[in-house]
Amino acid sequence: MKREELKELGLTDEQIEKTMSLHGKTVNDLNQQLQSAVSERDSANEQLKTNQTEFNALREKAKGNEELSTQLAELQTKYDQSKTDSETKLAEQSKDYAIKLALKEANALDENIILGLLDKDTIKVDDGGLKGFTEQLNSLKESKSFLFQQEQHDAKKPNITVGGNPQAGGSQDSYDLSRMSYEEVARLKAEQPETFRNLTQ
Repeated sequence: MKREELKELGLTDEQIEKTMSLHGKTVNDLNQQLQSAVSERDSANEQLKTNQTEFNALREKAKGNEELSTQLAELQTKYDQSKTDSETKLAEQSKDYAIKLALKEANALDENIILGLLDKDTIKVDDGGLKGFTEQLNSLKESKSFLFQQEQHDAKKPNITVGGNPQAGGSQDSYDLSRMSYEEVARLKAEQPETFRNLTQ
């Protein structure tokens, strides 16, 4: 979201400031969650390394004791499985936060709903960003555009005349074809064919 885009939508400077402030807060929250997940992962990895070092030292001491060696082998298997599970969980969590942040930048209305629609297995996180995400995002923007904030086109500005606003039926003087959109001209032709004919002659 950029200030220029908001200005094009016709927002005032005050509205732009408030919108950017809210958007920045949301993005900062997602960044903090992502950093927290990364910190947790790094801390867990350090703990796993420490545990593995202690375990290896214990295994060396247990050589020659068959029962203790068997128990240590079972513990090693459980440890390896636990390590794999925690790494997978942290990687998924990190990927989810990165995707949510990217969805926020893409003006998604509800990141959690869109996250459920994405094939996360094909999305990979690397230093450069998300691979395989842009294609899915563009596809969703086309097929489910209601899930994203729509760009608002300039709303029709009322035609104010000096003597006051025209009556509901309007006279042909109140219509300026050069200022009307195609849809407005088509509606005028369909709803008031006589007025349209007079304006085009």
